[in-house]
Amino acid sequence: MEENNMIVFVNSFQLKAPAAEFERIFAESAAFLYGQQGLRSHRLVRSKKDPNRYQNIAMWDSEEDLRAATGLPGFQDHGRRLREVATTDPQVFETVFEHHA
Repeated sequence: MEENNMIVFVNSFQLKAPAAEFERIFAESAAFLYGQQGLRSHRLVRSKKDPNRYQNIAMWDSEEDLRAATGLPGFQDHGRRLREVATTDPQVFETVFEHHA
C-alpha cells in the first residue's frame, strides 16, 4: 500500500505508575502487535518537558488493519494493563503533509 494511504495512530499516555513499569507493560503490548497485518512502524516517545507523558505513534496501512489487530483475542488484556498504569487518549489521524530530509 502506498504511504499516502496510511493512517497514523497516536495514543497519548499520562503515567499513574513508575516509568519502568509502564515501559515494561508497553513493550509487552507492542510485542503482541509485531507482525500483525498492516503495522508498518511504531515509536514510543517521552516528553522532555513532562517525563510522565508519552506518545505512541504508529503507522498502519489502514484503520481496518488497526481495528483487526487490536480486536485480536488477548489484546484487550494488554489495553487493560496499560490503562492501569496510565491514562490513555488513542486517536487515528490521516497525513496531511509529509517531508523526508
